[in-house]
Amino acid sequence: MIAQSNPNVTSSDTGSAPVKFYSLIKESIIGYNDVFETPYYTIIGKTGHPKILIDGGMHGDEIASYMACDSIIRNINIIEGTLIIIPRLNKLACLQNRRYINMDLNHAFPGNIGSDTYELRLAYELMYNVDSIKPDLIINLHEALTKYDSEAQNDSDKAFGQIVITCIKPFEDFLVNTIYDMNMNIPNQEYKFNPHYYSYRDYSSMDNFVAKFGIKSYTVETYRGFKIEDRVKLQQIAVLQFMKAIGMKFEYPEIKF
Repeated sequence: MIAQSNPNVTSSDTGSAPVKFYSLIKESIIGYNDVFETPYYTIIGKTGHPKILIDGGMHGDEIASYMACDSIIRNINIIEGTLIIIPRLNKLACLQNRRYINMDLNHAFPGNIGSDTYELRLAYELMYNVDSIKPDLIINLHEALTKYDSEAQNDSDKAFGQIVITCIKPFEDFLVNTIYDMNMNIPNQEYKFNPHYYSYRDYSSMDNFVAKFGIKSYTVETYRGFKIEDRVKLQQIAVLQFMKAIGMKFEYPEIKF
């Protein structure tokens, strides 16, 4: 299915009256005819790159992740670049509001297409799609039950709310600068994000994207103790700032707290 977003007015190349530009939204499927069959959306501007992949709903009870994806799909107008969004990566877990069904999907990588466990097949399908799409950047949206504090910065074995996780040390300038810019759009000090190193795990999606494909990948974690509407806004702000940082041009309504 192909749909079109709201129009964006741009100047024409000839200098005549402005023309309306529409970004295209294409719906595709991961795991066609498998029990985990789930849609994802490719939103295409006037140029193919930069190309960013966003996934939400890897854990089905982290609801702000897929609600933020839904909002972005509804409201974004891509001018230059390609945005791929998988709102509910583990659709079965999302439908039941459970972290997982058989096993933690984020412990299932790089996957196994021949497994009887669907999470292992789904992990393989995602790796295959990532290798086919070859995005410049992958952002994984998650939520955490505990909040980051000054003592947490040295704990590389645990995720916290209000962090952006990397498996690379020292922190890359790209990550540090992007977090600084996203925090400029967050008025509440308690809501601001922090960079956080999470030790390498060969079963993790992010670590596989980085190690096997050489693709920049980060995990955004919001704190589940905040109101859901604020968590969704924070997820959107994080995604949009990464899109800006990688060079994508787009239009999006102002996010207000």
